Amino acid sequence: VDVILSNCVINLSPDKPRVFRDAFRVLKPGGRLAIADTVRTADFPENILADLAAHCGCVAGAASVEELETMLRDAGFVDIRIQPVDTSREFIHGWLPGKNPGDYVLSASIESGKPGEGK
Repeated sequence: VDVILSNCVINLSPDKPRVFRDAFRVLKPGGRLAIADTVRTADFPENILADLAAHCGCVAGAASVEELETMLRDAGFVDIRIQPVDTSREFIHGWLPGKNPGDYVLSASIESGKPGEGK
């Protein structure tokens, strides 16, 4: 595999390190990972952690930037770039009315590569 693309699904996995290890495994040397996902920017309050809609709605399963960097590095990825998008806060607030999820998560661009020669 040359490139793995994903849009807001890794946060749904209860075993994110395994997702990244498997992604690394299937990539060719020089391959790239390019995903959009949510990242946690603050600790969740109990009312979000206990809300099933928050788990299946791409909120409560989000990892922090630091946690994602560690998972990617531990899987073997290099050139890790995680860029939260502050402007996503406004539309994220609509995901869980009354709970302000944009106070705790943002959308982010997550890119990294597998060492080795490309293509």
